[in-house]
Amino acid sequence: MRIRTAAVTLLAAAVGACGGDNAPTPPAAHIIPGGGIADGPIRGSLNVYVIDEDTREVLSSAAVRVGAADEQEPCAGLTDSTGLAAFASKDCKLLTKPVTMTISAAGHAPSTWIGCDGSNVTVALRAISAPPLGRATVTGTIAGWDTLPPPAANHQTLALIGASNNPDLSDRANDIDQGTRQVVINIAGVDYPIDIASNICARNALVDDCDWLLTTHTGPQAIWAILLDQDTKGTDDESDDTTTVTGWAMKTGLTFGSNTSTGGVSLDRIADAYMQSFAATFASGPSGLDYMLAYPVLDLGAEGRISIIAPTLDKTTKMTRVPKLTGPLAGAHYDMIASAIDDPTKPVPATLTWLRNVNPSAPVAVSSWQSPPSALAMTAGVFSFTPVTGATVHGAELQTMDGQRRWSITIFDGTTSFTLPGLSPDPLPLGTVRFSVSALRIPDVDLKNVAFDELADVLTDISSDEITYSR
Repeated sequence: MRIRTAAVTLLAAAVGACGGDNAPTPPAAHIIPGGGIADGPIRGSLNVYVIDEDTREVLSSAAVRVGAADEQEPCAGLTDSTGLAAFASKDCKLLTKPVTMTISAAGHAPSTWIGCDGSNVTVALRAISAPPLGRATVTGTIAGWDTLPPPAANHQTLALIGASNNPDLSDRANDIDQGTRQVVINIAGVDYPIDIASNICARNALVDDCDWLLTTHTGPQAIWAILLDQDTKGTDDESDDTTTVTGWAMKTGLTFGSNTSTGGVSLDRIADAYMQSFAATFASGPSGLDYMLAYPVLDLGAEGRISIIAPTLDKTTKMTRVPKLTGPLAGAHYDMIASAIDDPTKPVPATLTWLRNVNPSAPVAVSSWQSPPSALAMTAGVFSFTPVTGATVHGAELQTMDGQRRWSITIFDGTTSFTLPGLSPDPLPLGTVRFSVSALRIPDVDLKNVAFDELADVLTDISSDEITYSR
């Protein structure tokens, strides 16, 4: 009797721990800035916040479907005025293990998460028609431009002006078109106006102009200039030109508001004594990915990152010149981003690696590459691919042929084939659709508790490939 009584007591205690008055309190609902997963694993409750990817504003009346495409009894709800759709096990029997969710909202590309294992999630949807970016216009010059030595015959001095990027590689504000401005060249005593890129300074036999104009993003940033000597070899064929970095100029501590215009910004030249070499070496790429390139990244912290893309480092040009980390740059550090592709005219297949906190005093070596996903297919509504060994998470997109996202899929649990639920209205266009798959390596990340905004500082590899299919 005593043994049986003890067993019953233990059983009753176990039941009490799983439900009733002693059931654990579900985690409170909360937004994860930028999107992510928290409070994993799922324990009988699921709070789904939906936000706009660009504006970060919550989306009300977004549809949340919990359950795979073939689930006979999916759970469904709409987000309220705070952007929240909440589910509990008493109404949704699927909350005993990682779930598949599909989230959709008017005017946005839907998103499907496979293997999501957290009690709180925030899903960011991209608007199909992207909202206008906040932009600022800045004009200025480079201090001491007029005192630079004249270029030699068949050479020209150029300066490329840019602003530090926001940390997110996919941030649209990092890719703002610059347009052109007009300068005057003099040929045989006659002035002729011509158009050049607005963020370029140029000095050659025909023109000497450094009144640059930059269209930039809003918020804290630095504006920089790379001074270059371009050897034209005396020909009109640009393919034989060579470019050498001769100096840098920079202005830190700047911030701009939306739709503002700021003039008179003079970039301070960095003395040669405060410059250093930066070199790169490359391991062999994955099969077929033989075209390699890299560029240093100067991380300024709150003021963003400067991607030093001129000149690009490759198997031929293995070295450039960069500022030393002294003075106003004492708190900065260098990274290097490198990529390997099959064909410079095609974006995929490709692999990218991000080397962090590198030391420019020695050549920075890309010692290995992550292979791209392979065997992409879409057959009778089933999407499939061969995953990348060692990748942390895989993602997929369905896109229009001009690259517009129409459906996003994030795979947390190693799934390699999936179908998508029907949605009304159908977000996919008729005709040809692009199916793209990416593999991400993110060391030491916990996919049950992850804020996507923080991944920009720890992501090490992205590789991708794509196919097209017809609907």
